[in-house]
Amino acid sequence: MLLGILCCFMAAGSASALDPTRSIAQMRHSRWTLGDGAPGNIRAIVQGRDGYLWLGTATGLYRFDGIVFERIVPVDQDRYRSPQVTALLAARNGDIWVGYDFGGISVVRGGVLKDANPWAPTGGVNTIVEGQDGAVWVAGDSMGKLVLSRLLDGKWTAFGAGQGVPASETGDILSTPGGIYLSLVPRMLRLKPGSDRFEDTGVAITGATSLAQDRHGIVWRRSGTQILPLDRTARAYRIGTATTPYVVERMIFDHDGNLWIAGQDSGLGRLSAAAFQPASATDRVELFTEKQGLTAALTTALLEDREGNIWVGTESGLDRFAPSNIAQPAQTKAIVSGFVGSASSRNLFVAGLSGVYRIGRSGVPVLVFPQPDIGVLCGDDRRLLVVGMQGKYLLDLDPAGSLAKVTPVLGPTSITCTMDKAGVFWAGFEQIYRLVGRRLEPVAKPSGTPAGSIHRVRSDGAGGVVFGRIGQGVSRLHDGVETLLWRSKDQVTGRTATWIPTGHGLLIVGDQGLARYDGKRLESLRDRTYPFLAGLTGLFQTADGSTWTIGADGIVRMPTSSVEAAFAHPGIPIPYERFGYQEDFRARSNMVEANDIAQDATGRLWFATNKGLAMIDPRHLSRNRLPPTVQIRSLDAGGAETPGNKPAAFPAGTDHVRIAYTALSLTNATANRFRYRIEGIDRDWIDAGTAREALYTNLGPGTYRFQVIAANNDGVWNREGATLTFTIAPRFYQTYAFMVVCIVGALILIWLLYRRRVRAIADRTRGRFEVQLAERERIARELHDTLLQGFQGLMLRFQSVVELLPRGDRARTSLETVLERADDVLLDGRDRVRSLRENMEPVALPALLSTIAEDVVPPPLTWTVEADGTQQPVCAPVADEIAQIVREALANAVRHAGANRLVVAIRSTSDKLVVSVSDDGIGLPPEVREAGHRPGHYGLIGMRERAVALGGTLAMHAETGTEIKVTIPARVAYR
Repeated sequence: MLLGILCCFMAAGSASALDPTRSIAQMRHSRWTLGDGAPGNIRAIVQGRDGYLWLGTATGLYRFDGIVFERIVPVDQDRYRSPQVTALLAARNGDIWVGYDFGGISVVRGGVLKDANPWAPTGGVNTIVEGQDGAVWVAGDSMGKLVLSRLLDGKWTAFGAGQGVPASETGDILSTPGGIYLSLVPRMLRLKPGSDRFEDTGVAITGATSLAQDRHGIVWRRSGTQILPLDRTARAYRIGTATTPYVVERMIFDHDGNLWIAGQDSGLGRLSAAAFQPASATDRVELFTEKQGLTAALTTALLEDREGNIWVGTESGLDRFAPSNIAQPAQTKAIVSGFVGSASSRNLFVAGLSGVYRIGRSGVPVLVFPQPDIGVLCGDDRRLLVVGMQGKYLLDLDPAGSLAKVTPVLGPTSITCTMDKAGVFWAGFEQIYRLVGRRLEPVAKPSGTPAGSIHRVRSDGAGGVVFGRIGQGVSRLHDGVETLLWRSKDQVTGRTATWIPTGHGLLIVGDQGLARYDGKRLESLRDRTYPFLAGLTGLFQTADGSTWTIGADGIVRMPTSSVEAAFAHPGIPIPYERFGYQEDFRARSNMVEANDIAQDATGRLWFATNKGLAMIDPRHLSRNRLPPTVQIRSLDAGGAETPGNKPAAFPAGTDHVRIAYTALSLTNATANRFRYRIEGIDRDWIDAGTAREALYTNLGPGTYRFQVIAANNDGVWNREGATLTFTIAPRFYQTYAFMVVCIVGALILIWLLYRRRVRAIADRTRGRFEVQLAERERIARELHDTLLQGFQGLMLRFQSVVELLPRGDRARTSLETVLERADDVLLDGRDRVRSLRENMEPVALPALLSTIAEDVVPPPLTWTVEADGTQQPVCAPVADEIAQIVREALANAVRHAGANRLVVAIRSTSDKLVVSVSDDGIGLPPEVREAGHRPGHYGLIGMRERAVALGGTLAMHAETGTEIKVTIPARVAYR
């Protein structure tokens, strides 16, 4: 939204162009010499399609972006070629053609400068032009004679007598929509479009002649001291002579119709567009000389760029003349007072070192009251009160603003004065005074009581005055009543320059910002938040909704609505526009008590600046509406620089890049602004300000896309900008293949660790069962070898005792009964020992589970045992645990499932044994499925505990029927 406000704000003042009547001296002049890196003896200037300024100099070809002069080195060095470039052409296809003092021609194509001579060169090149058909014409000089060549459709042709070009002295060549003009002694020649032969135009040529075409299509020639049209439809204009030998005289018309002239010894010449009007009475050529700041008196090259700037090449450097929105009178002196008058007044008045000046519609200050040492001035366009070191005077003015009467004023010296709404003069120093007749009289108490110096007194716009006492505060005096408005300690905008009454209150202009008193309280806009409000010495609000200020940051324009919004919501941004900062216009340092801005009757704004009087006409503001071309100059990754016009690739290990870029807006290149980003790294645009370099560090391998956009000096953005793709190669450990290998390796490692963990659990479980088997073997062995054998021996001894007793004896009968019982016990013990040894052998699980099913499942329920895979004998303890789980599952199904069929499935694989018991019954209730068991019942809990003890898992599915599945690792199940 802020940008939209600023754009509308700028557009509001851009209805017309800059005042064409301004002199060269009133344009913004910039210069570059050797100390700025500029080359010397600039003989040719063109602007390429890319926006660069190309310079033909004594040391070769340069390109210039408004900041840096960059020398272009040819790829094919020719020691016989002169380094002095004498001619340049920026072709429509983007090529830059280069002509040399000797050595022929070269061309810049694809960023490379290389030889383009179609044959062995002779002499030097004077001019290169492009025809309407795209043909390139090269005019040179060899032994004082013209050498003319044309490149058309890739074919070079030498033009001579057979094509109507005589062997004559070298002249100028000009390309126009009406054909190619060639100025040769004794006749001007023209090649019509589509023709291959030059024709005589009938215009006599007596010497060196330069050509130029104006905006109306008229061709003008300069011959000797005259400038005149070829068709003689307009008068001739006189110009000074050029005496420096071997200098080609140049002329160009700018887009406003002004004729610029180079090649003179006395500086740069200009014949204004007004001089070409039929009613014009002037034919004076205006000069801008070395004394005025031109880099050299001898000018050698001219160009108007696409933004309307005039570039001048000299023997010592480069000059630019750009439109300026701020102008000064031809003669201006330091200003010692503020302005008197308003937009409704016919004239403005201001005091300078020599006296009081009147500024009328002409804009030329006129001295109306010669009087040095004036310090204070107030009044209107009818009467002025002047206070100076030599006295006080009341000046009466006539309607034209001339002095009609001077009246000396008596009374004390004052340092401030004002005129109220009723036309009464007020002044102040130690107290408040009022002009009565011809004397300054103290006003009634308390205002008229000496109580601290009066530093300001201003009209409040309502019939009273506002005044301030140093260290006390600001008060209003109205109808003899004094009211304190605010105390000194309440004001936070520093030293006050002036107060300005407005419809929203009293504005306080200070050196630390802007404040407003709305009748109840003070509101402030501090320079800490708004730096452009620092050091203010003047403020003016115009009828078009603009607020103008002058301060330490120069001249600034803001939307008045935005200023009001900032007072209501302190801290919000205020869009603003700066004027004259390129020329270093700012507030004067010897600040007096005054408002340093005023508007005259024509709408022009006048400023008291550090350079004297200055003027801005809001109706004729120059705008640079052309978005800048953006170029990426180079990339640097710590090694050799890479051109920025093609994708770049950097080796592995590169972790930073430095990217240089520029914007080809040449009006004020130092004010161009930039934003950049790398897609995927920067979340938003980075505001680089005026910096022309981006540095990125800690970059990893990959492909990056860098973007940069730019705005010109008037804030017009090129949103498309420029882009560049560059790639950083990865190290071997940064490649995707390496990452895939690492991921696969990690997965394999995890799988191996998992397998090792499962094996460890299985080995531990199997070890536990093997311990159980060994213990059973030991018990069986001990029972057999000790208990049973000992019991057998005891029985034999008892039998011996029985034999000693007589038959029929009750004791014998009892012992025989005991021995029979002992035989039964012994047989049972042997059966137990045999059972212990038999249960240690691996078990065929299908047969075991079939026996259990037959035992548990009653008719009419049906059951089956299904085996899948290669069935191996199962370790006896494991088989016993599985049997118990299956027994419990079958019993639960019989009791609770209401099923018709039961299935016991055995699936054996290389890594696990899965046994499941399923039925087609009603399934388990939801609460049992969620809890994993029935409250108060421990069958499911026991089955799960048995499975876990085997190192396996038990799963339960009971949505349609019930399935109990136990999974046991193969290393545990099989022996």
